[in-house]
Amino acid sequence: MEEEDRRKNEFLAMLGHELRNPLAPIRNAVKVMKRLDPADSKQHWAREVIDRQVSHLVRLVDDLLDVSRIVQGKITLHKTTVEVAKVIELALETSRPLIEARHHELILSLPEDSMRLRLNGDSLRLAQVVSNLLTNATKYTPEGGTIWLEAAREQDEAVIRIRDTGEGIPETLLPRLFDPFTQAEQSIDRSQGGLGIGLTLVKALVELHRGRIEARSEGLGNGSEFIVRLPVCEPLDPADT
Repeated sequence: MEEEDRRKNEFLAMLGHELRNPLAPIRNAVKVMKRLDPADSKQHWAREVIDRQVSHLVRLVDDLLDVSRIVQGKITLHKTTVEVAKVIELALETSRPLIEARHHELILSLPEDSMRLRLNGDSLRLAQVVSNLLTNATKYTPEGGTIWLEAAREQDEAVIRIRDTGEGIPETLLPRLFDPFTQAEQSIDRSQGGLGIGLTLVKALVELHRGRIEARSEGLGNGSEFIVRLPVCEPLDPADT
């Protein structure tokens, strides 16, 4: 079993790298097409479709590679003292275009002293966690729905909540929602596409930061909520207390 598992992980890593190789020249070709700016509306439409789908493929392949690295213990975090507000800002840079494209209302709630709410972590990886959860909420919330993104301090933890008015999660799926390659018919990762590893990656990154994540839902049609809890980093400078 261990040997089979090792071979599977090696295959996934190799597959991710092989899939990534042709994506770079395709993206470069799309950039060249954008510079030409053809007047033909059909060419413009085709170029935008290629651009969107290549970006989607890149995200899938990156998730696949990240999960493979985590399983093999090869992922490295570049930790610094980072503000939660900055993490959310970085995440929104990635997620906002999709949110706006689906005409969702995004309600952002940060504490008044959000600049003082800090974590010891990798800002890019933490932003990836929030962005993935926002993208997930956007995919499963009908157009015109609402997404809430909230951050607060609760005792010695920074708590980030992402809630939506989307499809919700079946009760039977909740216990294994973060398992890789979940194959349930109504899997939150697979019903709208994806490899079934997005939430697995989120959970792994949160745990690498000594945090934890939970999912809540009152069932199909009742939306869902993801709660990330991470240990806060107290300021070292007495003047900053």
